[in-house]
Amino acid sequence: MSEIANAETAGVVARSEPIRYRFWPAEACNMCGAPVSAAKVLGLRLNQTQGRRPRSKTGVAVTVCRCMTCDLVFANPQPIPDSIGDHYAVPPETYWNSVSYEPAPGYYARQIAATKELIGFQPGMTALDVGLGLGKAARVMRDAGFDVSGFEPSEPFFEKAEAILGRDPERFKLGSIEDVEFVADSFDFITFGAVLEHLYDPAGSISKALRWLKPGGVIHAEVPNSRHLVSRILNLFYSASGTGYVTNTSPMHTPFHLYEFSIDSFRKHGERAGYEIARHWVDVASIYNLPSVTHGVLRKIMERSETGLQLTVFLRKSAA
Repeated sequence: MSEIANAETAGVVARSEPIRYRFWPAEACNMCGAPVSAAKVLGLRLNQTQGRRPRSKTGVAVTVCRCMTCDLVFANPQPIPDSIGDHYAVPPETYWNSVSYEPAPGYYARQIAATKELIGFQPGMTALDVGLGLGKAARVMRDAGFDVSGFEPSEPFFEKAEAILGRDPERFKLGSIEDVEFVADSFDFITFGAVLEHLYDPAGSISKALRWLKPGGVIHAEVPNSRHLVSRILNLFYSASGTGYVTNTSPMHTPFHLYEFSIDSFRKHGERAGYEIARHWVDVASIYNLPSVTHGVLRKIMERSETGLQLTVFLRKSAA
């Protein structure tokens, strides 16, 4: 889903039945391939919002690790639900605390401007939105002159996207990246939005998208930053409290983040998959769970050190 979903914006999904998971152990870092035995154990993550006193709560927890080669943060084992619908087959009004179906002024403008510069844009160039979400990014790209296609695995979200974009089965499809197929070398630009952190195999998903991308084309992704300063501070609080929990990822509750990425995660994967980092930036975004008096100083530190909440990358496919 291409809408940004973080700890601030995602709501708590009410369910009549608990989600059933299979727990799949990782053998290697998904992005760089380093053995998981060399990863650092950060702590445990509950299947619910932890708050300040996670030891007072009951539930199921998974181990969270950091790859010491590329800084990818991931749950190990990975909790895999019986169906993707267990996570995302909910109305958008339930998944997020607040929802707007109209793009705000300037929505996605920075991403489009960077993309046009990187690909030498000409009207009618092709774009693919992996995870349409509510269809807002696809709508803005179409208004900017792209010939846009896309797909979305959540049926409730896809229905909302169709209402915004218009029904067009040739361009807009219900499905996941594991299931859909497109002609090789057919897109100038592919965007993942806030998607990769939700996928069980982000490296494989990027590699699949590269097959659809024209040589020299660009993939865009917005992901949680594994070097986020606020997360490190909150983890220090948990450690000082004598608990083994961490705030990284949320694999078994909204927004269902399985991974956090660093720029090195993409750099190392690009060496294996055939792309280079064409551009990147880090957004501080919201500062949560810390006193407001600290926000000004923290914001300056995060801006200078690229340790904000969200990492944005543009990946250029090798021309050869």
